[in-house]
Parts: sequence; C-alpha cells; structure tokens
Amino acid sequence: MLHNRNSACRRRSPLRCSACRPLLLSIIVAALAAGLFPSGAEAASIADKIKGWFELPSQVDELKSQYEGTKQQLEDAARQIDEAARQSQESLEQYRQAEQRLREDNERLAKQNEQLGEAIKALQAAEQQRESRSRRTWTVVWTAIGLVALYFLSSRLFRVLIRSRRL
Repeated sequence: MLHNRNSACRRRSPLRCSACRPLLLSIIVAALAAGLFPSGAEAASIADKIKGWFELPSQVDELKSQYEGTKQQLEDAARQIDEAARQSQESLEQYRQAEQRLREDNERLAKQNEQLGEAIKALQAAEQQRESRSRRTWTVVWTAIGLVALYFLSSRLFRVLIRSRRL
C-alpha cells in the first residue's frame, strides 16, 4: 500500500502523508512500550542532567571568576617575584661595590703596613746604632775614668816608693 503512494509521500512531509501517519504512531507506541523513554527514577536522573545543563552557564561564570582571581594572583606573584629579583639585583650590586671598596682598602692598608714595617725596621736599626754608640761612649768614659784613677793611684804609689827609698 505504501508503495503505491510512494511518489506522493516524497512530495509531502511524512507527517502529512496519511499512509505514513499510522506507521509513525505505531513506532512511537512501540518505543514507549519497549521502554525507550525513561521510567520515573530515570526521568529524575535525566531531569537532573537537564538541570545541570541549565546550571552550566552559572558554573562557567563561577569558573571564569575563579580563573580571573587565579590570573590576578599569578600576576601579583609575578610582580612580587620581579620586585624580589630587582631587590636582590640591587643587593648584589651593593655587595659587589662594598667588596670592591674593601679590596681597595685592603690594598691601601697592605701598602701602609709595608711602609710601617719599613719604618719600624729603620727605627730598630737606628735604636741599635744608638745603643752601640752609647755602649762605646760608656766604654770610653769608664776606660777614661779607670785610666785617670790608675794614673792617680800609680802616682801615689810612685811617690810612696820614692819616699820610702829616701828614708
């Protein structure tokens, strides 16, 4: 029967075709009878899924706000890291400058120590020469005193001997 009206069904919509209507209705009834449509518990599950689909935009908005918050936190952390890097670079430069000043001071102090060492050696040499002259001077003085004392002593002895022989 459908084959006879096949050309007519092709020209019109299958729902308008009087021959196709009973066929479509029987497919729908069979689907309902076969359980293609969900039962009560399954319908609630499907309703939850549909509700979930409608809640997705609000979840997307929430995820967007979380993303923006995380993005802001990341930017803040990046700024803090950049600031810390800048500060550590400045600290490193200050350390290098301080180290350079200390090296220059060490070199200057080493030269000054060398000069002071040479001055100390010169003063020690001068002190040794002074002590040497002082010893020589005291030796000469004591020798002179001894010679004068010996002269007086020998002259007295000589006089005593001469007087004793005269008598």
